[in-house]
Amino acid sequence: MKLFINEYKGYIFTYYAGIIITLIYCKLMNFIKISEIVYILLFNTFIVSSFIIYKYITTKKTYEVFKKGIKSLDESMLDLGKSPIGKNVSNVLKQQYDRYISNIQEQHKIHNDHLTFINHWIHQMKTPVSVINLLLQEYEGEEVSSNIQQELDKIDKGLNMAMYFARLDQFQKDFSVGKVNLYNDMVALINKERRLFIKNRIIPKVELDKDLIVYSDKKWLRFILEQIIINGVKYTKGHGKSLIIKNREDSEYIIIDIIDEGIGIPRKDIKRVFEPFFTGENGRKFGESTGMGLYIVKKVCDNLGHRVEIKSEVEKGTRVSILFNK
Repeated sequence: MKLFINEYKGYIFTYYAGIIITLIYCKLMNFIKISEIVYILLFNTFIVSSFIIYKYITTKKTYEVFKKGIKSLDESMLDLGKSPIGKNVSNVLKQQYDRYISNIQEQHKIHNDHLTFINHWIHQMKTPVSVINLLLQEYEGEEVSSNIQQELDKIDKGLNMAMYFARLDQFQKDFSVGKVNLYNDMVALINKERRLFIKNRIIPKVELDKDLIVYSDKKWLRFILEQIIINGVKYTKGHGKSLIIKNREDSEYIIIDIIDEGIGIPRKDIKRVFEPFFTGENGRKFGESTGMGLYIVKKVCDNLGHRVEIKSEVEKGTRVSILFNK
């Protein structure tokens, strides 16, 4: 209402100013009487009031939009009445809506094309990695072969991380929840990463119940555990140190703890470890961190309905916990 009055008060003032000047002139020229002046003013007030009320009723929705703004995309398709200003504002909003949808569709296409390329490229790169792995088997035991194998493992892990990150946007199409035996999966994962443990002289200790069952997606869960284990080993380098994997329960959750004896995470970094591309103080020291591993872990856990928590003490180690609903 206030915006409407501000819009029309200038017109009302000009209208009455014109009438008053005209009436004064007519009175000075003795064209009209005082009683006629009062009648003319009352009649014109009625005409102006009727016009203002009509304009307010027909443009009320438009002025409400001007005042409150548009808080959702659906509101840009509102019917603002049949007044000229309402029709024009509705047309402008519809044009903006159509342009926005068109731009979104174009960006989706570009994004999907990019993901298709990334996935295709990753699968292409995995083929030569597999071939090199087979070729290296002929030179197994030699120092050069061992060094190449270590670098090849890094490439393979980097490709896997890129592939899983690319699939996050289409997560709903790429997961299947079922029963997962965590003990069997963890032992298989430890065996897969045995070269990493041997290289860094870390002793893995799997203290899980052998019949421990959780509901999750087997493929994505393995990726989560792999990322946490790799991080634990990376920051625990040292002879005789351990990486412990054990389970516990409370009234709501089955909890898997992965505990390392590494350098720990500084308190100022602990709240940001799940942010994308955040490497923190440890990442700058070691120089091999992408800052994406724990970010993807958090996103996947959220999508699967799991929780991930992290506690750490500098120079003592880090505990990463995955919480599964019972």
